[in-house]
Amino acid sequence: MSQYDFDFVVIGSGFGGSVSALRLTEKGYRVVVMEMGRRWRAEDFPKTNWRFWRWFWRPRLALRGFFNMRFFRHVVILHGCAVGGGSITYANTLVVPSDSVWQTGTWASLADWNAVMPAHFQTAIRMLGVVENRVLGPADLFLKRAAEAAGVGHTFYHTSVAAFQAPEGEEPGKTYPDPYFGGEGPDRATCVGCGGCMVGCRYNAKNTLTRTISISPRSTAPACSRRPGSWTSCRSMARPTAATVTR
Repeated sequence: MSQYDFDFVVIGSGFGGSVSALRLTEKGYRVVVMEMGRRWRAEDFPKTNWRFWRWFWRPRLALRGFFNMRFFRHVVILHGCAVGGGSITYANTLVVPSDSVWQTGTWASLADWNAVMPAHFQTAIRMLGVVENRVLGPADLFLKRAAEAAGVGHTFYHTSVAAFQAPEGEEPGKTYPDPYFGGEGPDRATCVGCGGCMVGCRYNAKNTLTRTISISPRSTAPACSRRPGSWTSCRSMARPTAATVTR
């Protein structure tokens, strides 16, 4: 029987890939994660999407950012190209579907989704550190006034976000020791409400997968970053003792 270095190879380190790698690792499997994009630090992110060469991923055009769009006949896919996948560039708003979503559509008869899904959403909420957004900017307040003027003010609500927000009465932007993993994770800073979630959080406040699932103390799956034409060495998403692979 052939001997392999890993039991599972996970392609992509986004929400699907990181979760799969974590759960497989927890079960004792040897897992490697391969990612097309590179690893980004807070100080590497562009200050604005006008710096599109650091935002968009189009290597053939010398654009080596972390955001990509794929066009198909009936749909356009927006996704990330970085260690952490779409969590690096998504708008950071997390909505739990209402019961009516599970009661309609072709999937309605496949299972009792209203009984099955809540536990999984609670797990995701816990892992991503989801909280109610308390940082309202001018656009939010304008939307609230517009809703009230239209007679539907009751429909305005604070969204749920995966960001480290300042305690009541504290100024935003303050750095705290890791609040999520018993001190094993990196220091975090509270959200300043800059609105730059889609161009990468430069303030260490957004709970991307590189700061939550992939640094979970139980996650030891290494992540491979790819440059056009070759695979770079894999680095652990958790501990430096994880196996490495080069090509």
